[in-house]
Amino acid sequence: MIQALRRLWPGASPEAPAREAVAGAWDFHCHLLPAVDDGLRSLEETQRAIAGLRALGYRGAVLTPHIYPGVYNNTPDRLREAFRQLQQAVDDNFTLRLAAEYFADETLLADINREDVLYLELGSQKIVLVEFPTLMPTPAGMDVLLQLRRAGYQPVLAHVERYRYMQLEQALWLPRLERSGAWLQCDIGSLVGQYGPHPQAFARALLDQELPTLWGTDLHRVAQLERYVAPGLTVLAKSGHRINGILEELAA
Repeated sequence: MIQALRRLWPGASPEAPAREAVAGAWDFHCHLLPAVDDGLRSLEETQRAIAGLRALGYRGAVLTPHIYPGVYNNTPDRLREAFRQLQQAVDDNFTLRLAAEYFADETLLADINREDVLYLELGSQKIVLVEFPTLMPTPAGMDVLLQLRRAGYQPVLAHVERYRYMQLEQALWLPRLERSGAWLQCDIGSLVGQYGPHPQAFARALLDQELPTLWGTDLHRVAQLERYVAPGLTVLAKSGHRINGILEELAA
């Protein structure tokens, strides 16, 4: 395994705790589906990224390409077709599942009403990943989480540690999110400063409180694996966390 990592990243030697933390686990939230958003740009890049994830110990990944009208004009049908083509081109030893990363706006509220939402099936649950604006809250945000719950979905709030207003008003936002029933997802790289000191401090505070249900690579580029994901996994391992155990049903 170490040799595989060194072939991908010359000179790299991730610590054993990183591999132990993730061994056999699933990544939740990554942009491996090539050429559909701001994530990996080609099949070759995606294949390299999958090799890197496998070398770190991952057994599979839940792909979450953006659906963000006016920015990434993806539809569930278009993403399913791109996913079908990707599955035909990758190694069966790494399992992929498809979901999406929705921007919380009125368009998503309409999609919920039309029952046209791309979700991850997990047992009897229908998991939907949602992102909020980074700098300022949107009036639609909490409505989206509540409407998803009422419609029978399990909302997951993406990279919660990166929202500036939540960093500044944790005592307001964390109880509000708990009441919504949303799960919290954090980016592993945030633990080691990928997005700066404020998300790092918030991610570590959330980890100390054992609040995130899911941890994701939020992988957009292969280089993130060596620079941020491997050291972030070491932080998780030292905290005693076994990441994303809730996704183990996907192996069935």
